[in-house]
Amino acid sequence: MFTVFKNMSLLFVVQLFGYLVPILEIPVLARSLGVQEYGKVVLVQSIALLSSLVVEYGFSLSAARQVSLVKTDMSTLSKVFGEVMSAKVIISSIISFIAFIFYTFFYSNTFEIEVVGLGFLYFLAFGFSPFWFFQGLEKIALVVFLEVALRISSLLCLFIFIRHPSDALFALAILATFALANTLIGNYICYRGGCRIRFSLSGGWLQIRKGFHVFIYKSSNNILLSAGPALVGLLCGKVAVSGYVPAEKIIRGFVGFINPVLIGFFPYLNRQYLSSAKAASKLSWIIVGLMFLLGCVSALAISVAGGFLISKLLGADFEQATTTLQVFVWIIPFRMANQALGLCMLIPRGMDKVASSAMLLFSVMSILLASLLSIKYYVNGIVFGFVLAEIMLCVTLLILSCRYKPVTYMEERTE
Repeated sequence: MFTVFKNMSLLFVVQLFGYLVPILEIPVLARSLGVQEYGKVVLVQSIALLSSLVVEYGFSLSAARQVSLVKTDMSTLSKVFGEVMSAKVIISSIISFIAFIFYTFFYSNTFEIEVVGLGFLYFLAFGFSPFWFFQGLEKIALVVFLEVALRISSLLCLFIFIRHPSDALFALAILATFALANTLIGNYICYRGGCRIRFSLSGGWLQIRKGFHVFIYKSSNNILLSAGPALVGLLCGKVAVSGYVPAEKIIRGFVGFINPVLIGFFPYLNRQYLSSAKAASKLSWIIVGLMFLLGCVSALAISVAGGFLISKLLGADFEQATTTLQVFVWIIPFRMANQALGLCMLIPRGMDKVASSAMLLFSVMSILLASLLSIKYYVNGIVFGFVLAEIMLCVTLLILSCRYKPVTYMEERTE
């Protein structure tokens, strides 16, 4: 348990800076670039991040689980690492080809080629991050220090060099460069530790098949928030994105604060469900309850103070962000409970398929509800659709957690 709490503490540091840095980026970029150019930058970021979620493929859960169960076997670890990287190459190649076709025939007049190139680097940086490997090993101190240092460096560069709307391309270059540096150094550390990247088509395909249900779960879970800026841009225009993103970043940051707890317990609970399922289940329910209560307190606090902070930091041009935040804030307790139910209850018990099916259903439902409500209520309708879908998902996951018989990962693996 000492390792669990140590890793949680380190992950809290990452999450703290992961929350503070994007929040501090908002006034730096918004005031310097203006509504139009800022909206373009965050739209490209959002598309790149959304695409990288497909390349990441949920390996932070499925592959980290494999690593946590064989973390003393260097030969197997190297094999898993190579197979996962091969899988990422396969997936990213498919996505890149599709993106090239779409850009050539539909969007070549919308985004400059330089912007697309920097967005592609941003996509590679997040898609090929090896953090999943260190998470499974429960050895994250070095990569935590690296990520925090590069995040701070990126923010300082934005503050120093970004002054005018004409600096939009330079701002995107700074963001992409530091993100890519983090990924390259992380993979080099894995190489120095004994992992070799040997491309294997069969091994990559094996990992894709192994992680399919976890991928559906994780990508569906992320799309409820990650697809927001792209959906707002599509339905309401680029200017509306600049009013949505500040509220979305605040919500994402607070929700993200639970990740250290859930990710810290994830390898431990996977092992505990093999040896003492009853005790592990009790601990999981405690975590779920605490997450929901903490989410309610956070939502109330942001509802009271968030609007004031947005108006002071961004100015009158971003009044829409304040209105959006008042609705969006109530997604927090349900999102926190849903993540706890998935990572502490369903997936460690081998219920990957059940969890992924529920997440996929409500991800699609959230997009449909958001699109329908946007017709009458504009950006706030999109937000309300997300919140409503999250509440329905929470009820569904609670029912599944109580009614379905758990299947341990080891049993599932032997089938």
